[in-house]
Amino acid sequence: MLKKIALAILAVGALVQAVVAQDLGPATGAKAPDIGTPLDQAGKPRAIASLMGDKGLVLFFFRTAVW
Repeated sequence: MLKKIALAILAVGALVQAVVAQDLGPATGAKAPDIGTPLDQAGKPRAIASLMGDKGLVLFFFRTAVW
């Protein structure tokens, strides 16, 4: 019985370490990297800084719902 409890504790510890080790990307509030001047929908070059307003810019990415 004690061995089963010890194994369960070790398994949970390994799972927690795996979750903590995931790279979840930049921190909230981090400055977006400069990606140059890609073309916008009209074919004109746009820098991210040119899209910002007085209160900043919110970027939202939706990768996919089918994993």
